[in-house]
Order: sequence, then C-alpha cells, then structure tokens
Amino acid sequence: MHTISLYSWPNTLLKEVEAWICNFIWSGDISKRKLVTVSWRKVCKPYSEGGLGLRFLYTLNEAANLKMCWDLKNSSEDWTILLRSKVFRGRKVISHHIFSSIWSSVKSKINNINENCSWIIGNGENINFWLDTWLDKPVASILNLPDTVHSILTARVSDYIHNSF
Repeated sequence: MHTISLYSWPNTLLKEVEAWICNFIWSGDISKRKLVTVSWRKVCKPYSEGGLGLRFLYTLNEAANLKMCWDLKNSSEDWTILLRSKVFRGRKVISHHIFSSIWSSVKSKINNINENCSWIIGNGENINFWLDTWLDKPVASILNLPDTVHSILTARVSDYIHNSF
C-alpha cells in the first residue's frame, strides 16, 4: 500500500496484482485460478452493500496520486516545499525532466487538480490578485502581461476589497 500511495503504477501491473488477490481469496494461492461465484465488483463493494470492503487498486493509486498532487500544491510540509522549488517556476510547471520518482507520479495530475478546484476568497489575504487563478485564469494572463513583470505583481485580493465587497 505504501508504494501505491507514492508512485503511479502501470495499469497492467495493477491488473496483475488484483488478479493475484482475487486468486488468493478464492483458492488460497495467487497462482491458482478457480471458478468464482461472486464478481470482483461485488467483492470490492463496502460491507454495508454486501461486499468485502476491498478497493480496486487502480482507484487507490489514482486517488493517492491526486492527494499527493494536492499536497504538493497546498501543503507546507518540508517535502512539498523542496519539490515545489524544483518543479515550479513561478506559477508554471517545468517541462523538462527531473530525477524524482514522486514528481513522475503526480505531474500528470496537476491539470486535473487545477481544472477541478475552485477558490474560496474569504478575506483575500492569501490570494495574489495578479498571478493566482482565483478567476478562471490569472489576471496577468488575461491582460497578457509579460512574465518579466510577474515578480513585481504582489498585490493581494484583499487590497481591492472595500467594506467586505
């Protein structure tokens, strides 16, 4: 489980391991196939729905990679700070290869996270007015401001809020 939560496993390997699990449940031996009386989908349902509460390995792997990607973008843990310093240039993701097994697992999930998240503005103190995607796109991008001026665009959304509006 530890490696499934850290790395993106190939689908063929996930299917093979699931087949071993299935074989073990029905025959007690990972290499022996046996006629099954209950579908694997049924076995993977929660107890409350009549299953054994097992999970599909593909779903676990995908969820763990998305969680790690979310943490990379939003956590202040040491590993995220270190990896962010290597894979982000400003607000953009690098396009060249770096030697990191964790980054290989989450880099394909960055767009998924970005496309499916929304912002809670609150008081706006933690949101960069120009560079964060609190609108559909960063304001600097909408106005086609050159990357060379991004370092001086430090205003927060809170700077533009007056009387909570």
